[in-house]
Amino acid sequence: MKCSKPGCNRGIGLVAYQRSWFSKGRYCSQRCCRGVVMANAANAQEKPVLKSFIVAFVAFIGLIVPATFTMAVLAAPSARPEAPYLPGCERNLADASASVAAMQAQIKSLGGADRSEICTATRLYFFEVVKARAVTALCKNGAELERDLGRFDADVAHANDAIAARCL
Repeated sequence: MKCSKPGCNRGIGLVAYQRSWFSKGRYCSQRCCRGVVMANAANAQEKPVLKSFIVAFVAFIGLIVPATFTMAVLAAPSARPEAPYLPGCERNLADASASVAAMQAQIKSLGGADRSEICTATRLYFFEVVKARAVTALCKNGAELERDLGRFDADVAHANDAIAARCL
């Protein structure tokens, strides 16, 4: 078996030298083994500076750009801004809830009335619920807003189904 150092034509005797445990190359002497290490170190220093710069630049951009984007997303304001306080919201909310309650009472009192009267009352109830939902969306915020909008959406769907069943 021959020495692994390029340019060395000597054979390996009873003792073979290795650079590390996992190295596959076998060398005839310690001088050949260390000579390969020195040659590899000299070749490593001859690498072009531009190539090293490009690799470092790509690694830097690969780390900085995603981190910057993540920070920008986390620092951005929420998609749903807080509802501003509008003057007269309390009065508008009270009027809307009173008109919805009045329409509910009117529909309940029309139990045995004519079909056209029930359809008209149901359509007016639908209209009042939609108006109350719009006022609520403007004047409330947070969990209370979500709860009330869910309730109004259910009422709108129920009134729409009643109109479709009775009036069409």
